[in-house]
Amino acid sequence: MEEGEGLKKEFYRGDSFWSDDSEYKRIDYPINDEIIKQAEAILGVKLPSSLLNLMKIRNGGGLNYPYFMLPDGDTESIPYGGRARISDIDPIHFKKEDTSILSSKELLKEVSLTGEFVVLWTDFHYWVVLDYRNRSQNPAVMYIAENFSTSTYDTTEWEYIKIADTFDDFLKQLFRVPPLDSKQLKNGYSRK
Repeated sequence: MEEGEGLKKEFYRGDSFWSDDSEYKRIDYPINDEIIKQAEAILGVKLPSSLLNLMKIRNGGGLNYPYFMLPDGDTESIPYGGRARISDIDPIHFKKEDTSILSSKELLKEVSLTGEFVVLWTDFHYWVVLDYRNRSQNPAVMYIAENFSTSTYDTTEWEYIKIADTFDDFLKQLFRVPPLDSKQLKNGYSRK
């Protein structure tokens, strides 16, 4: 916990993963084992079962526990040692005109990122991906961040930051910061 950051973290503990008031207009794509099997065949990997179980509850959307901490590091333009965010997870579906986990290759190609990654979330500067390099199952979770201090107009430099060895470990790291209640606020601002 940072000094002066009196924020309580509430960690994800297995319920209310998906947020109901997502900022995103989401289409509810159907999901079942057949769709998952097809998706894995297209991606050429086995998706983590804990991810698939969440997708069966809701096929993508906003997260109730959108934060995780980055390990310490020394690149100034990356929030090392601080809080990073995965605001939502893309659904699994086969429609070309809407982003899905199956859009990973196209998304990565747009920014010249190479590697066997399955994209869970990105804003094109920061990425949360399943890392399948050297394996076809049990991927690590990787945070890929644009290094603004070394990127140039023509080239983007990326930092690869491993967040967790498995998706299950990643889930345990997710947290939310509860809103401050008004009593705490009043005390904090009282004049002596």
